[in-house]
Amino acid sequence: MDTLLGRSSNSLDNDKNKPFYNNARRHYKPFQSSSAIAWRRSILSPAKGVFALVVIVLFYLLLVSSPEEKTSIRLKDQPTYTKHDAPCSVKLCNPLNKCSTWLPNKAYSWSEFSQAGVFRDLSTIQVQTGCELRIKVDGRVDGGEWLNINKGLTECTETGYGTHCRNFVDLELKADILIMATQMRDIMKEKSSKRKEITLVQHASEESEKLDVTLISQFSVNRLDTFVKAIEAWQGPISAAIYLTNANDIEELVDYFSVQKNRDIYSRVTLSLVKPNYLSSEYLAYPINHLRNIAITESSTEYILVLDADFAPSGNLYEYIRRNLIPYVAYRSEKVPPTAWVVPCFAIREEYSNIPVPNSYDELRKLVGQGIAYITDPGAGHGPTLAVEVALVRPLLMGNPLAYEVCFESQWEPYYVLHRSAPLYDVRFRNQGGDKQSHALQLNAEKYRFMVLREVFMAHKDHSKMVWPGGGFEKAQKATKKWNYFEEFMREIESLYGRNPRWPRGCSATAIGWQDQRRDTIGLAAGAA
Repeated sequence: MDTLLGRSSNSLDNDKNKPFYNNARRHYKPFQSSSAIAWRRSILSPAKGVFALVVIVLFYLLLVSSPEEKTSIRLKDQPTYTKHDAPCSVKLCNPLNKCSTWLPNKAYSWSEFSQAGVFRDLSTIQVQTGCELRIKVDGRVDGGEWLNINKGLTECTETGYGTHCRNFVDLELKADILIMATQMRDIMKEKSSKRKEITLVQHASEESEKLDVTLISQFSVNRLDTFVKAIEAWQGPISAAIYLTNANDIEELVDYFSVQKNRDIYSRVTLSLVKPNYLSSEYLAYPINHLRNIAITESSTEYILVLDADFAPSGNLYEYIRRNLIPYVAYRSEKVPPTAWVVPCFAIREEYSNIPVPNSYDELRKLVGQGIAYITDPGAGHGPTLAVEVALVRPLLMGNPLAYEVCFESQWEPYYVLHRSAPLYDVRFRNQGGDKQSHALQLNAEKYRFMVLREVFMAHKDHSKMVWPGGGFEKAQKATKKWNYFEEFMREIESLYGRNPRWPRGCSATAIGWQDQRRDTIGLAAGAA
């Protein structure tokens, strides 16, 4: 399978000569001389055997530990993220404290309740946030049958309006994004909520396999319709964080999801609603990397692909990753070093906004040839991907391999498929500028390799009228920033990883990079275009 990467069959195996492989992938085989054997027997006496065995085992484990167990260096001032509970549920307990948990959007029979020990016999009801519960009871004093149960803990009593739920016979438990948005609106009306960040999570209606890839994104409410294009093009799991830039956004969100069609479209997306601390002076500085980290944390698959809301993946991207990439990296996990699998990104010029985003590479090639589509930010931003120079031109000449390797360049901001163990994004970057560049630089400092996938891409349409929360890119760059990519961030990375972290540390000698572009290697390491 090495030939899929456009390299010789021995190229990956030759990587064992690198220090990375010497330190992390070799297996320790002690030298078995007669003197060594005699020495080992002498120390393995009843008095010394346990101590010696512990030393040998620890030494062996240190030598054979795999790179997958390696943890990334943690940057300063980063929050700790904890995944929210799985889909909302209700917990029913009987007077004997026998409890059972029930999931939403399912039909249950009386026999299931009876077997769980809660049929006609309830003591407490615990409803999680994001759920809407009605229970059916017999013998209500007010003559009704269905009772609405609020989120939180409800004590059931024999008498009393609103708590008489001991003659329970059925339930209706619902969960969707509209219910969660409505509950967020109620929470935001409380004075105590204004001084803190609140995140509510609505998990997707469909559970995803662990060995899969999740599309990760973040946006404000003005991108809800824009992101629909990505949902329609991506057949796999999706996790997105929605930022409420001001208190009125929640009303727009509730109105949007009051439409059944919109709820249906977003039903397979895990959505995290993020309300900031509106009393903080920084809440309008869009926390782009913080939102990405929340969406990543709420995902559940082994691999992730972070993408901005205005990009749509090519129609074949998800199946291509599932069919070709994931089996490859899973099969070669012991031989492939940490890798970022880059997806080329293109833009459609604004004057051609009526043209749909292409679905295939053949369609994309035609648009690029006609000058309608172009590589996004062809300078330092995405130029190093070499999408036009290589991906669109050379596949037949190179045997149409799975991917080709390029060397890292400073200020590069590619989109890539990563294992979820990769470093998270630096939350100190807000608004636009440095948010993706800083992440790619840390991956390079961690000796990640960058491989560009073929025959797949993402694209978006230019949108000069789309407004960025907080005033847009221009305002973000001119405003006084507390955290700067070229100053504070670079100094911290150098202190953590050593001098010149911009040099392509994980790049192999056979990679396509400055050799083909005739770039000056000194300028490359310094970040020159």
